Amino acid sequence: MENIPPRLVALTSVRDVGCTGVTLRAISELEEIADHSELVAHCLRFLRRELSGYASLWHLERLLETGDPRIELPRFAARLERDAQAAVDTAYRLLAGRDGGFVSAPSSGTTRRLLARLGGAPENRPEAAATGLAGADAVGPTEILNIVGTRDLAERLPTVVVTTPDRIVPQDVFETLGSPLFERIPLTQFEAVVVAGEVLTPAEVGARAAALAAARPA
Repeated sequence: MENIPPRLVALTSVRDVGCTGVTLRAISELEEIADHSELVAHCLRFLRRELSGYASLWHLERLLETGDPRIELPRFAARLERDAQAAVDTAYRLLAGRDGGFVSAPSSGTTRRLLARLGGAPENRPEAAATGLAGADAVGPTEILNIVGTRDLAERLPTVVVTTPDRIVPQDVFETLGSPLFERIPLTQFEAVVVAGEVLTPAEVGARAAALAAARPA
């Protein structure tokens, strides 16, 4: 398929991990061809088209427009892993003393890690949960993009988003992201947004996304 390595093609049908896991797997495969920058760029265009909801791939593609894949790929992966762990740790400190159980929107590896530390609602009694947890595949100035089912959770329970800085994008980029697997939910539906080591209000993370537009070169 378009001279794309088979294991990269296989990533487009992965459903057992979320954006962080898929991005890290993609980087691992891209490192195998990192000496060939044009092929890396070609593969990233393919991944961006096929995994069209993942903001992290936009950030990675933009970084590699000027950066050396041999340097930038492992650097991006290390930062993503640090940020994901920081998000879990920060959200745990925020929520550990909260009464009631927790339930997560599907498909986020980061929230699964957090849920394992917090202790979720009993499997047969998800209605016992008092707080929702959700990842984010993209965060724009006014909305997040995440797996279908997130909106229902946020409307039913106070819900905290747990994510990383590579999901935050300006509005023009946010508008290009999505697929039938995803839905857009207003930031105002959420209680808070944990971004790596920070706990932000919906307004604060939205302002951060909007500021990216001004920071981008014309």
